[in-house]
Amino acid sequence: SPRGLLLDESGWEKSGKKSVGVARQYIGQVGKVANGQVGVFAALCNGEQVGLLQGRLYVPQEWIKDRDRCNQAGIPQAEQVYRTKPALAVEILKTLPKNVGYDWVGGDCIYGNSLGLRQHLYDENQSFVLDVGEELGVYVAYPDLYLPAKKDGRGRTPTNYVCDAKPISIKNVAKQIPEEQWQTIPHRQGTKGLLIRKAVIVEVYICKPERATSIEAIQLLISTDQHGTEIKYSLCFEPSAKMTLQVALFRQMQRYWVERAFQNAKQQLGLHQYQVRSWKAWHHHIALTLMALHFVLQIQKEQAAQMPLLSIPDIKLVFAKKLANKLHSDQGILDAL
Repeated sequence: SPRGLLLDESGWEKSGKKSVGVARQYIGQVGKVANGQVGVFAALCNGEQVGLLQGRLYVPQEWIKDRDRCNQAGIPQAEQVYRTKPALAVEILKTLPKNVGYDWVGGDCIYGNSLGLRQHLYDENQSFVLDVGEELGVYVAYPDLYLPAKKDGRGRTPTNYVCDAKPISIKNVAKQIPEEQWQTIPHRQGTKGLLIRKAVIVEVYICKPERATSIEAIQLLISTDQHGTEIKYSLCFEPSAKMTLQVALFRQMQRYWVERAFQNAKQQLGLHQYQVRSWKAWHHHIALTLMALHFVLQIQKEQAAQMPLLSIPDIKLVFAKKLANKLHSDQGILDAL
């Protein structure tokens, strides 16, 4: 089945000021600005299962400006450079092993709104479906750029291109699409049956006139729930052809899985349950948690035929009972250690 690589961040509250990267910042888990840490992660999903592949700590600017604080937390010199979350995502994409195969890249607005990330994916000829904010300005026709004439023959010759047409926000693009162009499409099997959305895909152009050399010709996917209350916008790129509406919608809605991955890693495997403060210890803990998630996924895959509903709590229970039996003897304790 097709596989997507989903980029997302996850945060958790942490008290104090010593833990590496801790700062007052938006923490999605609590839905507000709070004192905490944030990591950028990549997840691999196939529409049925999801695993986390890599996690990188987001280090806020207030840390980067304080070298002593960075050194005390053990942040390597090479990492004492401010990186945005999309920049960390690009580093993840560049450092994933070549044998990690995926068909497209997905992400929320933080990543979709980043021209730098989109440019990296264009350079790699990599298909993507990335969410964007409703205020993103686009052109619905190819923008006609030109250099304005010099006024009255005086002053400098203009070097910045201009465009007579003005970009419009994608939320206004959605309002202009005729009702008959929208389609109602199922995108995923939920616990209570097929999940359905109304969706439409159109071609748009993104450009800053002063950057005349880079006009993005791209597809815009707009989808809503059946009540029209929740609306999502995504930029869609397929190197060899246009993306179909069905494929684009399936990929847009796969972000459900990365939330499942974080939920499993936090609630069942202790992603955020640690007392460490240093850079190295944070990354060690994250690596061990991701390995634990891979371990239970492997067991679920191996047992799928006999026990298709085997859950992470089930697996934990089995190991707790198995280990408890072995720990009843002194030799068992030594073997476990």
